Amino acid sequence: MRAWIVEALLFLIYFAFGISWFAFSPLRGDIEGFYHISKLEGGALFSSVSAAKSFVPFLAGFLVVRLGLKNSVQLGSLFCAVALLVPFSPDYKTMLLLRFAFGVGGALVVTLMGPIVMQLFPREKLPMINGINNVAVNAGIVTAFQLVPGLHDSYSWRAILVAAGCLSLALSVLWFFFGSDAATTGKKETASFMQVAGRKETWLIAMAFTGPLALYLALNSTLPDHFRVSFGLDAKAAGSLTSLFNLVGIPTAIFSGWITGRLGLRRPLIICAGILMPICSLGLCFAPYQNVRLACAIGLGFSLFLYVAPLFPIPMELPGSNPAFVARLNGIVFSGAYLLSGLSPMIVGYFYDRTQSYSVGLAFFCVTSCLLGLGGWFLPETGPRGRKEPEDGVGFSAEG
Repeated sequence: MRAWIVEALLFLIYFAFGISWFAFSPLRGDIEGFYHISKLEGGALFSSVSAAKSFVPFLAGFLVVRLGLKNSVQLGSLFCAVALLVPFSPDYKTMLLLRFAFGVGGALVVTLMGPIVMQLFPREKLPMINGINNVAVNAGIVTAFQLVPGLHDSYSWRAILVAAGCLSLALSVLWFFFGSDAATTGKKETASFMQVAGRKETWLIAMAFTGPLALYLALNSTLPDHFRVSFGLDAKAAGSLTSLFNLVGIPTAIFSGWITGRLGLRRPLIICAGILMPICSLGLCFAPYQNVRLACAIGLGFSLFLYVAPLFPIPMELPGSNPAFVARLNGIVFSGAYLLSGLSPMIVGYFYDRTQSYSVGLAFFCVTSCLLGLGGWFLPETGPRGRKEPEDGVGFSAEG
């Protein structure tokens, strides 16, 4: 029971992070007007959160060695609660800095979810738990888009952001009291950076994750305008079609966790998603008929979230794995993926400046999303139906 309480808190902390992250979007006009900033500066309030995710996960492994898992998540949840201070920023630069600090919290929490879950639940439950956790931020984003516009009819932008920040602060307090089951017990488990960086699986997982993430960021940043320019869709229709694959992703991720556990294999679902993703994304971006684009949006949402549940248990199932090893591996994977994928909106914009069309840039990232399938092909099968148990003494020692 205590394990499920800890899991629920982890989910809710990252869920609340998603609300505060994108509650800014419906309120953006008021915030830009209040601080007298340009659209470019307003966009930086979103980019600053993503920027934190490009390096903080890399440092998370070092932090765990010093503080332990429970205290590291406590620190991350407190940074998430910085959302409460953001609306009181006296000027734009302060708000930008506080949004970056807020992003640090989210980056820490998402990186350390896996190692904690690994300690709390038996191996056969990991795919389902990971599937649920991986839609926490998406559920928060969808909640923000659904609730904030209605609340804005009755409340100021500042009151709405304060309420979202209060939720993060309350969850941080609850973690202090109920997060103790996530603390490491027994012998001290470590893994050095070189041990993790020297494993080919680390870089295969990073490659597999980078392809879909780059596509996701490229689509969300430019697809509405691409639909307007290329197909003449109005803003509402373009926005609805863009948000569709995010909505499809929530039930897909949960289904993915269930089917991954039942199947007992990891690679087939990763490879399947890696094949489906470029096909559906190309159809969504370039199909001349709206019904075809609608079908491709559903297929893309399915493929974008199908692979997550089977991919991220792999570090937990590698021979000799321990929570410290998983924390470091996730740190390298998330930092590398966000560092490279964060460039995708700028690359699409560069090609637009050169060609006056989003087509070249979008097509490039549609095609490179097949890196997911390529990584899945070369990764080892770690599922219970396919793995070979290591001999005694193989893997990492308690001292690393």
